[in-house]
Amino acid sequence: MFTDLIINTPWWFLLLVILIGLVYSGMLYFKNKKNKLSKILTTILFVFRFIAVTVLAFLLLSPFIKTKSKHLEKPVIVIGIDNSRSMVLSKDSAAIRNSFMSQVNTIKEQLEEKYDVDTYVFGDHVQLSEEPQFDQEVTNYADFIMKVKEDYAGMNFGALVIAGDGINNRGIDPVFAASNINFPIYTIAIGDTTTSKDLKINDVRYNSIIYLADDFPIEVNVSGKQLKGETAVLKIYAFGKLQSRRNINISADDFSRSYRFVINASAAGKQRMRIVLETEAEEVNSENNARNVFFDVLDNRQKILFLANAPHPDIAAIRKSIEQNKNFELDITYASNFKGVIDEYDLIILHQLPSIRRPMRGLFQQIEDKEIPALYVLGKQSNIALFNQLYDGVEFRMAGRNFEEAQAEINPNFTLFTFDEILASEIEKFPPLIVHLGNYQVRPSTSVFASQRISNLETDYPLIAFSPIEGIKNGLIAGEGLWMWRMHNYLQLDNTKAFDTFIEKMVQLLLLRKDKRFFRVITDGEYVGSRNVVVKAELYNQSYEPVNITDVNFTLNNEEGESFNYLFSPVDRAYNLDLKRLPVGVYKYSANTRLGTETYRSRGEFVVTGESLESRTLQANHAMLYRLAKQNDGEMLYPDELLSLPDRLAERETLQSKIYYEEKYTGLFNLWWVIGLVILLLSVEWFLRKYFGTY
Repeated sequence: MFTDLIINTPWWFLLLVILIGLVYSGMLYFKNKKNKLSKILTTILFVFRFIAVTVLAFLLLSPFIKTKSKHLEKPVIVIGIDNSRSMVLSKDSAAIRNSFMSQVNTIKEQLEEKYDVDTYVFGDHVQLSEEPQFDQEVTNYADFIMKVKEDYAGMNFGALVIAGDGINNRGIDPVFAASNINFPIYTIAIGDTTTSKDLKINDVRYNSIIYLADDFPIEVNVSGKQLKGETAVLKIYAFGKLQSRRNINISADDFSRSYRFVINASAAGKQRMRIVLETEAEEVNSENNARNVFFDVLDNRQKILFLANAPHPDIAAIRKSIEQNKNFELDITYASNFKGVIDEYDLIILHQLPSIRRPMRGLFQQIEDKEIPALYVLGKQSNIALFNQLYDGVEFRMAGRNFEEAQAEINPNFTLFTFDEILASEIEKFPPLIVHLGNYQVRPSTSVFASQRISNLETDYPLIAFSPIEGIKNGLIAGEGLWMWRMHNYLQLDNTKAFDTFIEKMVQLLLLRKDKRFFRVITDGEYVGSRNVVVKAELYNQSYEPVNITDVNFTLNNEEGESFNYLFSPVDRAYNLDLKRLPVGVYKYSANTRLGTETYRSRGEFVVTGESLESRTLQANHAMLYRLAKQNDGEMLYPDELLSLPDRLAERETLQSKIYYEEKYTGLFNLWWVIGLVILLLSVEWFLRKYFGTY
């Protein structure tokens, strides 16, 4: 360590500092007539005061010390151990847990004499840890390599040692991930590469969303190794019972075949399907003989009411487009016949209503009270005066009942939904709609999808627009003749894609409602069995402010009908509930709370999946480990060569400690011993003066 004292003032300032100390101390002790102390004591006290005053004056010059220290940086060796289940599912699992880990600890002790050693475990995540648990359900080699590359950038990194079986089932190719690194990689090849007897479910293809009462296909791919001549039974369990079975004759040692089933969705909600392979053949790994898949059976088709003033070809055109989407359930009726319950519907399409003959004020009052979004399609029979009272986004000012033809001019700045430019250009070529002649006043909150182009002149009059009213969107098509749009689309392009897409996006936009519930439970919908299931809840007061001042109860029901009760914990301004790890299955829940005089409830369901990618194949991939080491100037070793690793690393000339110097600047006034010296001198001086009875 080297130290220099640095002062940013001329050298003669030091003489001034000494002079100040001499003058001040001399006047205090030798020019002071009240001083009655002996010459020896006076001299001692003079020296104390001189040193203290001189140091204080010197500190006013802001001196600082430059310290240059020498540091030795050892090379860093990182050891990464595959922490996945496949490591201990093989026949030599006991050896891996015991003798292999004992060898790892031995070489760590040897390496720590010359290097800094960090040990990681990796699977579906990477963490700094001494002992692996071998409980991770997936393996991601690339994630581990990239983390080491980022965390140790700029350091004296020596080498990366990776111990694993080479079975990589998540992330990119590890060899590719390591293509741009500048340090050697040594791999320890664990596991068995020989082909063992194994029958497994390779893949399952199915739709994740199905509609109630629909027949849906499922395709299962089965493979077998070294089992020629054996038989098996493939069974499909769903909706609480055995749905189908298929006998399998394994005709080759390298067997692979897909089987297709068709199953009826007989119950709504989240469902689990269990696929099982049963065989009497002896296998090394039987965990991959079963697979759970989860899917949703929907019975919540959004209901749309098409209420028309009178028969019109527009009705059929819109109906054909809406019915193409299975999410929508459409009812069509005329105003004169409608006797239904309005709150059964999620959207109401009003064709030329309110009309001159049918104002239907009671119906519109119900729509407003129930906060149901509406799409108004205007026409010659529309009652514009009454419409202006109902639709707040656009006001019509007409002089008599006159009409004109207007084509669509798509607004490029429309953002409520995206619409393909090619389809937009097709709509602009559609025939004109019949619109009311007059002036249009558009409210600032209204979003115009298409304006009117009259006689090839662009106007700012809206043709298709959407207006929000207290979180609910209402739509407007300001003219009739949509049936010609659909017909023209088909005649020109032999399809109705542009028209159908426009109708679908418009309906989906209007069906979206702002969630204004005062109480809601939030789940991920799907959880992995190896992770904790965490559920959140939010509670709002009447001013829609989040609160958590009351208890929230939670009841969980599993597939066996068992119930478990929990209580949410307040966190920040919401609630949190950690259900820990749950077994694989479908769970239904209900939650309730009370705020003031109001009681709130929420129901729902979620699934816990437990599929282990690790158990699907146990054949080690040493070829990948070899390529990974070879590409990065390292070696692949087997467990019986592990103890030679320290010697192999010692032979590398690049693994040397680095020496660097660090300069540090410290203000003299920041040193505690300097201030302590001044205080000590002044304190001793004061004590001696008081003790010998002077001033």
